[in-house]
Amino acid sequence: MTRPQTSPSDLELMEHADGELDDPELIAGIERDPDARTRLEAIQEIGELVRGHLELSADAAHDARFAAMWRRIDERIAPATGLWAGISGWFDRHLGHVITGVVSAGAVAALAIVLRPGNTTDLGAFGTHAIEVRPVAQRAAPEIDSLDTPGGSSTVISLNDDDGNAAVIWVTPDDDTEAL
Repeated sequence: MTRPQTSPSDLELMEHADGELDDPELIAGIERDPDARTRLEAIQEIGELVRGHLELSADAAHDARFAAMWRRIDERIAPATGLWAGISGWFDRHLGHVITGVVSAGAVAALAIVLRPGNTTDLGAFGTHAIEVRPVAQRAAPEIDSLDTPGGSSTVISLNDDDGNAAVIWVTPDDDTEAL
């Protein structure tokens, strides 16, 4: 293919500058035409300026992102002052423990509401009546009496519980030294 003696187009010069077009006739035409050489040099200089600007802006964006990261790290490391900063810092460090405590307290409160005395709602696997729990201080104290027993002594302990009454009789012979 024989190229006419015309000056290369700007598109051909840009493709040649980018290394996309290596036509020997184009190279010979550029060497013969001083105007084509000047335009090629201008295209190469513009390409270098654009690449240099892109590299600098990419470096600046990269540095700005790192600067923001370091600023956040420094803010987290630097001790905050004031009452609110102390409280929020404590919650930041112990948030898992606080959440666990709140959830546990909520579960206990829910069980206490469901299992309280007099609650006759259907509890599924627990049946229809809640378990009545009385504090130890409200239970009746055991009654203690003594009996006359020939050849020894005895003690009667009467217990009143939810199932009824129970009595325990403790008999100790007089000659038993271990009972003392």
